[in-house]
Amino acid sequence: MNEIDEIKRRMLKRRGQKRLTDYHFLKLYNGMIKMMVALMVTIASLAYIKISPNGEYIKDYIFNDLNLQYVTTWVQNHLLSHKNTHIKPVSTKVDYTHIQDNFYKNNSNEVLSFASGRVIYVGKQEVLGQYITVLLENNIEVTYGNMTDVFVSLYDQVEQSTILGTYQDQVMIIFTQDEKELDYATFEEYLS
Repeated sequence: MNEIDEIKRRMLKRRGQKRLTDYHFLKLYNGMIKMMVALMVTIASLAYIKISPNGEYIKDYIFNDLNLQYVTTWVQNHLLSHKNTHIKPVSTKVDYTHIQDNFYKNNSNEVLSFASGRVIYVGKQEVLGQYITVLLENNIEVTYGNMTDVFVSLYDQVEQSTILGTYQDQVMIIFTQDEKELDYATFEEYLS
């Protein structure tokens, strides 16, 4: 075999291999630029929502009107949870003693979350006093009122036994599902 045949053989061999051509590089480069622009727009939008005076209205629209609660709960439970079957959970059942009407007391002055959920309301009213409402994963809203301090913010994700705040003598707790008020016994059945 002479040198020309050797060169032809190497050229034929190279034609069979896929290489990064200018066309492929340009396509990859343009895709990366588009992705970076989309990321910048997303970051700018989130920053605007955070500092805008209308930010609370926009957050309320996103989390309540678009029902992203269900999507975020599903993503968190199915994609982001790392379940370890070797670890046995410690019992963290939250228990309150019923005093009268919607007033309860526990063995401390801390208001604890019954189960995992998202804080959907934080405010102050004449009847409820300082209050928060947590939407649990089973679509039950638990409103904690008559609080002295609140330790969570709007749209915070809370776990079971999270300290939501404190109360002085008694805490007002109202359980609702589909705008119907539930009693404590019925609520405990839903939790178990």
